[in-house]
Amino acid sequence: MGNWPDIYSRRTMLALLAGGTATGLLLPKASVAADWPNRPVTMVVPYAPGASNDTFTRAVSQILQDSLGQPFVVDNRPGAGGFSGTNSVVKAESDGYTFLEMPNSIMSLAPGMNVDFNPFEDLTPIGMLARAPVAMVVPSSLPVTTVAEFIEFAKANPDSTFYGYAGVGTTQHQHGELFKKNAGLNIQGVNYKSSADVQTDLVAGRVHLMLVTIASTLGQIKSGQLRLLAYSADNYPPDSPEAPTLAEAGVPNMEGAQIWWGLFAPPNLPDDIVTTMNAELNRAVTTQTFIDLAANSGATPSSMSPAEFIEAMQIELDGLTAFLKDIDL
Repeated sequence: MGNWPDIYSRRTMLALLAGGTATGLLLPKASVAADWPNRPVTMVVPYAPGASNDTFTRAVSQILQDSLGQPFVVDNRPGAGGFSGTNSVVKAESDGYTFLEMPNSIMSLAPGMNVDFNPFEDLTPIGMLARAPVAMVVPSSLPVTTVAEFIEFAKANPDSTFYGYAGVGTTQHQHGELFKKNAGLNIQGVNYKSSADVQTDLVAGRVHLMLVTIASTLGQIKSGQLRLLAYSADNYPPDSPEAPTLAEAGVPNMEGAQIWWGLFAPPNLPDDIVTTMNAELNRAVTTQTFIDLAANSGATPSSMSPAEFIEAMQIELDGLTAFLKDIDL
């Protein structure tokens, strides 16, 4: 949740959407690891079918299958907040025939669930599929139309202004607390069982702020029930509603408040397979098919090397560690 590498700017994303390759994102040429793959590859999704984790993985799997000439089979293994499927890949053989799609929310959930999980040691990071900035949304009944007006309102009503989040230690919780800190506010968070419950109370005006992907609230924004005030960063899809970034609105250091979807393998995957899979993944996520699919979830493709992915993850993990220390979790 700190200052992420500058590979997520709107300039970079628009260059990708236009079919170009931005400086610093030159893709490595695939160097085939012996005859890999020579049999079907399993792509584990640690959630039930239907949501973005599943649809993103299915789209990428089809592109990889067409490119590499072997079936890439999606295997949904939900349970334990995503850790059932994740753990199955941690224990799988590191032969290039099992991969895991994992969002950053799993990293944030591990401490609260007392799960001993280190993505750098327990898995091999391959690359990122997509990222989505969070949107700052408020009830349309709240008498504010800008971030500055919200901050003024919250400072005048600190005991009766609330933000909602789904689950202690989740990305929503982290982003809410980060916004509080960087905006200099003393508002309270309210924990809900699900994002849907938060949104219900947000529309009703019982809570006054939520930081969530634009896709999750787009219908309520378009219907006038909710109001979009800002994004955490400018890497939102071109067809999304326009709004300033929080930095532009005067709240610094919010660029790292994002949701991402990544690809991993069991630990100690051979370097040549990592290189090949990373190059293929980068090509897959910059196809128009995937770009359009990601846009429907308020996301844009994130083409990067394994080293860049590891750097981005480490920055987020450092921020998570500091956050958990602050809330004594």
